[in-house]
Amino acid sequence: MMMGYGFGFGIFGLIINFLLIVGVIYLVIRWVRGNGNSRFNDNTPRRILDERFARGEITEEEYYRMKNILRD
Repeated sequence: MMMGYGFGFGIFGLIINFLLIVGVIYLVIRWVRGNGNSRFNDNTPRRILDERFARGEITEEEYYRMKNILRD
């Protein structure tokens, strides 16, 4: 007879269901935030330099000079 604990496994079914729910929530949060390799979270010096050049904050000469410094 089922006692209302998960899939009929008693207290172990309740624990397994809880762990599955927590695991799914964790994976969804991690997926939404990204794992750090997302293009939106990529604040490498090269990307910042590219953005500054695109916004017109630095000249082309400054861009290439700084790019060469970062390459070394």
